[in-house]
Amino acid sequence: MTLPGFSFIVDSVNKSWAIFLAGIFLGTFFITTQDILAKLVLQRFSMPSVAAMLVNNDAALAFEIGNYFFNGGAYDLDAAERAFKKAQRIDPQLIGPRYQLSRIAFLRGNFYDALRLANEELALHPEFKRTHYLLGLIYGYSGNHEFAEREFLAFLEWDPKSWAAHNDLAWAYFASGDFVRAEEAARSGLEHNPGNSWLLLSRGTALLNLGKKKEAEEALLAAQAAAQTLTPADWGRAYPGNDPALYAKGLLEMRNVIERNLALARSGG
Repeated sequence: MTLPGFSFIVDSVNKSWAIFLAGIFLGTFFITTQDILAKLVLQRFSMPSVAAMLVNNDAALAFEIGNYFFNGGAYDLDAAERAFKKAQRIDPQLIGPRYQLSRIAFLRGNFYDALRLANEELALHPEFKRTHYLLGLIYGYSGNHEFAEREFLAFLEWDPKSWAAHNDLAWAYFASGDFVRAEEAARSGLEHNPGNSWLLLSRGTALLNLGKKKEAEEALLAAQAAAQTLTPADWGRAYPGNDPALYAKGLLEMRNVIERNLALARSGG
């Protein structure tokens, strides 16, 4: 025997569940479709701004979009920051977003957030050794040269041939007044990277401050010759994350520093 109205109730419940399940399916389908469309418009049609709006549940894709805006094809720190934050929200454990957000904060001079984000990245992913290099830069520009030296040395344990890490280690020693170690760090880098204009400049400047003008002049002349072969793009590759509009100016300033130090090395006294 069927109770009056019972079949109607059952039908209503079944229909409600059907609508509910359909809603879940369509919602999942839409979210997945959004990510597929985001990838398509980014990779096929080169429309990163549209892709950034569409991406919804693909952390790796959001991270890729962030990298595109962070000198991977365009230069827009605000757009890069939004994409990296979205990647972090989608997958809080993903390697990279905090690191890139730290770099952006560093470039903006926000050393507090840069340090916080870099330390979070290191705690989550201690295997990602580039964070040590970033921490070295943050500490160095914050005036904490002892901590900067520690981080650059930690990075060099992982990549002992890195010219940039040797150069920035020399800079940290130089900033703390240890010209002997500054020269040693630059010279060690040159063993792996002979003819590198940055290392030659650092070594020449350290020698100049040690009163070794003849040796300083030799190093600076070599730095000058090497710098003349560099293009703005070469300079930019040494400073990833910087505005491409500043590359030519940065290269010119580097050449001017070499000239000024050469003049000091050649001066009497």
